[in-house]
Amino acid sequence: MALTIPDDLAPECYPLAWLVGTWRGFGQLTYPGIEESAFVHDLVFDHDGGPYLRASSTLRVATGEVNPEQSGTAGAAGLDAGQIWSSETQYWRPVPGAADTAEATSESDNGPAPTELEVLVANPAGHVSVYVGQVRGPRINLSTDAVVRTTSAAEMTGATMMYGLVQSDLMWAQDLAAFGHELQTYASGRLSRVDG
Repeated sequence: MALTIPDDLAPECYPLAWLVGTWRGFGQLTYPGIEESAFVHDLVFDHDGGPYLRASSTLRVATGEVNPEQSGTAGAAGLDAGQIWSSETQYWRPVPGAADTAEATSESDNGPAPTELEVLVANPAGHVSVYVGQVRGPRINLSTDAVVRTTSAAEMTGATMMYGLVQSDLMWAQDLAAFGHELQTYASGRLSRVDG
């Protein structure tokens, strides 16, 4: 699949252009104290021309059978999306001035220099987090220990997220430190582009 950069995408966001669009697929939740379950994941990255991307993520508890031999929406074809497990609104911002630092770092055998990111995440469970990390080609690594929660929200002290484009599918994984547990696997998924 060829990458198309939207005409009105801010140049600062070019390293993130491969994310722009609508994605759908399935994944798996597994965490101490939470029943292991499959979910259907809808993820939309869009923009309004500003120097950031906006993302909306919704996980719904799945019923039915996942076909792990197929990717994204094909693998989730036997699943029905049920009750919402979680939703988030996110803002992905390339760090101002980081392009100058990245240009100063010459390209190496590891590919292009990374672009530094700040990602703001809010969810209705009562958490707001600030992730920092990098995008390098079609791979993103983020982490946070900056989590603010409301008085009624569950304890959460940190998290990491990884995204990667693999054979045109968006693979992702999240580790979580919450409910008194150390950082460990929480959820992962495989999504296919559904908007062309």
